Amino acid sequence: MKKIFISLIVVYLSFALAIAQEKTTAKPYKDWELGVNIGVANFTGEYNMYKDARFNHFNHWNSKIDLGFGATVKKNLSHVFGIEAMWNYSNLRGSWKHDARPIADFKTEVNEFDVNVVVNMNNLLSKTKFDRKVYWYAKIGVGAAHLTKKAGETPLAGQHWKTPAIPLGTGVSYRINEKFRINLGTQWSWINTDRLDGRKTDMVSGNVKPGNTEADIFGTKLYTHIGIAYTFGTKKRPVPVETEIPRAIPAVKETKEEPPVAEPAPVVKPTVIGKTYKLFYGVGFGFNKSSLSKQAYADLDLLIKDMDENPSVSITIKSHTDCRGSAAYNMILSARRGKSVVDYLVSKGISPSRMHSEALGESQPINKCVDGVRCSNAEHAANRRTDITITE
Repeated sequence: MKKIFISLIVVYLSFALAIAQEKTTAKPYKDWELGVNIGVANFTGEYNMYKDARFNHFNHWNSKIDLGFGATVKKNLSHVFGIEAMWNYSNLRGSWKHDARPIADFKTEVNEFDVNVVVNMNNLLSKTKFDRKVYWYAKIGVGAAHLTKKAGETPLAGQHWKTPAIPLGTGVSYRINEKFRINLGTQWSWINTDRLDGRKTDMVSGNVKPGNTEADIFGTKLYTHIGIAYTFGTKKRPVPVETEIPRAIPAVKETKEEPPVAEPAPVVKPTVIGKTYKLFYGVGFGFNKSSLSKQAYADLDLLIKDMDENPSVSITIKSHTDCRGSAAYNMILSARRGKSVVDYLVSKGISPSRMHSEALGESQPINKCVDGVRCSNAEHAANRRTDITITE
């Protein structure tokens, strides 16, 4: 029972740590997943739960490996936790290995039904939570196993048992694209019966709790599998959000009347009209950041100088993110980036009435980097930008 309690404590602490993370970085990813899997299963032995027994773990069989298959339905509650219902089917086989006694080979059919708490370990251990392409997961749950004796000890042949089970599992999940994932995992099941090997465990002196008529035996099995999961739900394309800019009342400056001239002076176009200033990651914004860099300040100072010299021009500010993270969060992040630019320009005397800001999130990448496409860090960085266009 110690292992069960330790596992429950680990899950509790994992839950507490996840709740303790900053809420501003938690971006829920509420989708259902439906999966199928195929793998191999084998009988891994039995455990005697009586602490004073002469032995606690034993396996009197040469266990054989058999094919198995199963299905899962999973609800992702957040980027850290999910609830999974899992069914798996397998046959367990083995031959007696200790002496020449005429003990027949066993074969037990197992249908196991579990409900598991699944923990994304990468997001649990990181403050930055998003839909990762590859992540490590762990799970623990409760379930039930239906056992059918197919071959073995004659008095038990053809009998059926229903018994509780405690599954523990781990694995790796790889996102192929927005809809499909490949899962590679293993699950160890602790089943409350001594009949998993098809026979009643012999009563041996020193292995029975005083007052009991049965040995306290749990059978165990291992199921290692690979599968594919389909994620339901369509990711909506984000709608551009206009960032609210505080409107300042422009100061009225005293002007002197200019003397008349014989003919109007030629109109000189500002040198900045038609140009676009782009603040890239490493120069302007870091991953999941909205603060400006030294290079960004330098670029904006050039823009401020041209706007001071050409008071009739306005600017359009469009802020973007890369495709990592949820679309809703990326819209918020791009709005923060636009606000950082606006706040700096206002602090340098540029009137808010001369600015129009839009947050576009991940909707307008300048390269191939969209959900489901493998990209380098540099390619993702190119999309973390704010574009500023000068208009008349």
